[in-house]
Amino acid sequence: MAYLMNICFDNSRRLRRKHYLFEYRGARFKLIQQDPRKWADHLLTIIPDRDQSTRERVFSAASEFLSALSWENRARIAIWEGGGRGWPDDHALSKAVPVIFTFPRIPFGGHAVGYDIARIPKIETEAQKVALTLFREAGASNNDYLSFLFYWQVLETNGAHPESVIERTYRRNRDELHISKSDLAGLPLSGRSLGRYLRDDCRDAISHIRRKPGRRKLELDRAEERTRLAISARVMRAFAEYYIRQVLNLEKHLYLVRKSARAFPIFANDHFMAVHSCRPAYK
Repeated sequence: MAYLMNICFDNSRRLRRKHYLFEYRGARFKLIQQDPRKWADHLLTIIPDRDQSTRERVFSAASEFLSALSWENRARIAIWEGGGRGWPDDHALSKAVPVIFTFPRIPFGGHAVGYDIARIPKIETEAQKVALTLFREAGASNNDYLSFLFYWQVLETNGAHPESVIERTYRRNRDELHISKSDLAGLPLSGRSLGRYLRDDCRDAISHIRRKPGRRKLELDRAEERTRLAISARVMRAFAEYYIRQVLNLEKHLYLVRKSARAFPIFANDHFMAVHSCRPAYK
């Protein structure tokens, strides 16, 4: 008997349809939206058995897809494995329904509706994959300290030194960062460069609870300190977003299409679509 794997996720951008079928990285999924105030959403997939290596491969494909979707829709998305059950070999994925229901992990933030999965970025390199995963996890976190560290690590994905990246980008491409003037004005730079402040008073302060005399320590019980880190996290998000788009060159896209009216929906690039005369999977 096959195994119906339930992958749970939260998505702050509500999609146009309740159900989608699609194939990504060789795995077929059924996406089902739930009421975000009650249950997490689902990605369902059928695998031959409960083998751990197969589950890991499928979960990795689902995670990469959700990273791409999070980037495309500017959505907060969290993912976790929900479990599963046996599934008859002759039952189609289109007939599958969730068997595991879990509470959402991202707080309900209102209705942002009308989104889709028709287009996602094409992930071509390991650095792009890791960076998008970090960016997704940073956005899903309810903790500004953790978000900051993930955004900082985005700048490390191809071996660069984040402080140098920040200094160079802020000097040469400041207008492309989309950082608000009020956020910049709210940072206590004390005569230091932006990169030095973000490393010294944020990254290093979060990573090292014991610091040398004269170095800023975290004061988690102070409201002013939490505000400072929240602003700093927003600034780091701008640098991480710029880095993914401009340095890692995340520019190409995949589109959800069918090769024929009854074919299973797949994500394809422009060349594949032209050769096979594909049509949009869902209108």
